Amino acid sequence: MKGQSPLRLARPVFASCFASCVLGVFAPIPALAQAVPAEAPAQLDTIVVTGTHAKDRTELNSTAPVDIISADDLRAAAGPEASLGQALAALLPSVNFLDQSNSGSADHVRALQLRGLNPDQILVLINGKRVHTTSIVNVESTVGLGAVAVDFNSIPVNAIRRVEVLRDGAGAQYGSDAIAGVVNVILDDAPAGGELALNAGAYRTDFAPNGTSITDGQTINAQGKYGVALGGTGFLRFGVDGTTHQPTNRAGFDQFYPYAAFNNTNLASTTRTFAVGDAKTHNLNLWLNSAVPLADGATAYATALYNHRTSVGDAFFREPLDTTNNVAAIYPYGFLPQSTGTNVDLHLNGGARGHFAGDWNYDASLTYGLNTFDYGLQNSLNASYGAASPTSFKLAGFRFGQTTANVDLTRDVNWLGLASPQTLAVGAELRRENFSTTAGDPASYLDLNAVANPPVAPNPLGLGGAQGDGGLTPGEVTDASRNIGGIYADLSGNLLPAVFVDAAARFDHYSDAGSATTGKLSARWEFLPHYALRAALSNNFRAPALAQIHSAYSPTAYGLGGGLSTVNVVPVSDPVAISLGAQPLKPERSRNYSLGLTAQPVASVQLSVDYFHININDRIALSQAIPNPAGGLYQFFTNAVDTTTHGIDLVGSWSARLSGGNLRLSDASTWVSNAIRSLRPGPLDSSGNALLFGLQAQNAVTTAVPRRRDVLTANWSGDGPADSWNLLARVTHTGEVERVFDFGGGSVASQYYNGTEQLDVEAEYRATRDLALAAGSLNLTNRYPALSNASINYGGNLPYDFLSPIGLNGRYVYLRLRYALR
Repeated sequence: MKGQSPLRLARPVFASCFASCVLGVFAPIPALAQAVPAEAPAQLDTIVVTGTHAKDRTELNSTAPVDIISADDLRAAAGPEASLGQALAALLPSVNFLDQSNSGSADHVRALQLRGLNPDQILVLINGKRVHTTSIVNVESTVGLGAVAVDFNSIPVNAIRRVEVLRDGAGAQYGSDAIAGVVNVILDDAPAGGELALNAGAYRTDFAPNGTSITDGQTINAQGKYGVALGGTGFLRFGVDGTTHQPTNRAGFDQFYPYAAFNNTNLASTTRTFAVGDAKTHNLNLWLNSAVPLADGATAYATALYNHRTSVGDAFFREPLDTTNNVAAIYPYGFLPQSTGTNVDLHLNGGARGHFAGDWNYDASLTYGLNTFDYGLQNSLNASYGAASPTSFKLAGFRFGQTTANVDLTRDVNWLGLASPQTLAVGAELRRENFSTTAGDPASYLDLNAVANPPVAPNPLGLGGAQGDGGLTPGEVTDASRNIGGIYADLSGNLLPAVFVDAAARFDHYSDAGSATTGKLSARWEFLPHYALRAALSNNFRAPALAQIHSAYSPTAYGLGGGLSTVNVVPVSDPVAISLGAQPLKPERSRNYSLGLTAQPVASVQLSVDYFHININDRIALSQAIPNPAGGLYQFFTNAVDTTTHGIDLVGSWSARLSGGNLRLSDASTWVSNAIRSLRPGPLDSSGNALLFGLQAQNAVTTAVPRRRDVLTANWSGDGPADSWNLLARVTHTGEVERVFDFGGGSVASQYYNGTEQLDVEAEYRATRDLALAAGSLNLTNRYPALSNASINYGGNLPYDFLSPIGLNGRYVYLRLRYALR
């Protein structure tokens, strides 16, 4: 065992102990003809409200797998930026929330994946109400390319009581987007008291590519919340969450930098010209959650979340003697463009719930969501302007608004003449969506060579447009809206005392994308006390986002031969797109199947194993850059590919009393495989390779996402309200991935990355009943991925892949102070 890391040694030990636990759980199963085992001790389980209208479903007795994440779990896993997405990825192996760098707007809005599927194939709810997406399309990253996702960093962790993650298709209950599953954020509703919290930390890491020790990414997060009672059973809960996060840089030495004025040799530079890592961010969240009792047992409720975030990311370095990209009079030593983003996000919901006509329960609400994103550049130039060029630019403005009206009705019925009643739910939804854009500064997109009269040829100056990303032109601006209507019905209940069945159907109509009918049938059979089989069958859909239908933009990306080029993203209705094979977008459609086994022989042990299979047809994707015979590179959205996703989720936990406290051991593991069943034909390059959905795009939806993740957690908590400890250790194993890079013109590179482990630890001491102090570390052992090979490390500038499953920042250490308000 010499030379093995402690984490690698810990894995088989933990696995052996967990296997023994599993054998103990399922040992009674063969004895079906024997006496029924004694009933497990009673315990109070959280009632699940996601994906069901029944009032008695819990995490273990639901018909589909649901993860329930508590506020305490989120707090310890939220990472440097107190991020909900980071917390879910740390706690749930089925979730990926990968870092982005040097990826344009993706540096500013990170996207979350479930089961390796696209970020926009997840439906997000707040208190059961649909959340709007961001206003920007992810057109410059790799994983999730082309997605229009929900911004998880706009939902503050300190506002959350719990999160429910339904790992199953739910189109029949919620409509579009719920192909991979549903994330339902339940807000804090405590009617009294509150908390103040201060988090501070930084990355402290030994960085092998440069042989240096680095301290960066300094972060301060301040939180506060409080609640007051209203009218007896009512409440008003409100809070604030603010974060300042400094950038990180994990760039290597630049071997492309052959200028003797800046280093002593022309072969082995010791200069860092690039910046690779986290964006600099300032993030402010304000929120409230409230309910007020009305007459006749009714309740009025309201929620509001507001987010304002500014951020600065990095683009690729422009060399000093590259006259097509640089103007020596402005940047004699070259320059590093930086993208800037101002993100404003608003979620408002208000409604009432109560009873009418005796047996009916109603919930009627109106929800408004708004996201605006102002995109810019600094430390850049438009080379065609020469020395007169500005150095900062407004590139574009994006806006997405969504108004949703819902009416949901439920009651108990007994249509089947059974011993127990069934729950009937019916409802309707109307939704209005609007997407619009505004142009950038003229200097962000103009090429003075092209607008000269007569036109200048050949180009005596540099390239036109801002370096880093070109601005949105007036001809690319759009303003589009649509209306959506939907109705549903759901019937659930026990057909037999041990058999629970849920059947749902829904019809949705989009004014621009047609209609969809979805259905779901799920069931749970408790064949022995505390042992059950569960299964679900559903069809689901995702309508194309307005931004995918109407977006036009011209980012800077790798073109043919691996060089940086301007790529024109155009709507499918654009004549150039049509000439290259574009067709009107259709909704994505899926068929989801799942089969699971749950067990709880005693109150201290829980286990669930679920197999899932998802066939998706007509997945919407952004094509790769296609050369237009008339000139230029173009991309457009297309229903490019059919895929199959299948895998297994395993979740198990064991709790016990130990040393005057409570010990909980848990394991959550996901094995997932994403494969392509068929590709749509498209134009061919000079070598006969299909360009519509190329090798790099195929890799992004298959092997670029880890096939396996395991999260092993040990948590011990003392009982005392003061003078006690809470100790946490979490080991995350991330499986193998393969990355493929298609630089165009037949230039393809790849790299295979072995699995790796990360250790997170935290110790919190409750000094008094109200005061708690914590210290912890994420990635305590300072693990990094394998170094990128020479074909993809860009001359040493990019020593680690942007999309490394373990990240590329190294060890993060932090302190936290919490004070309860009573």
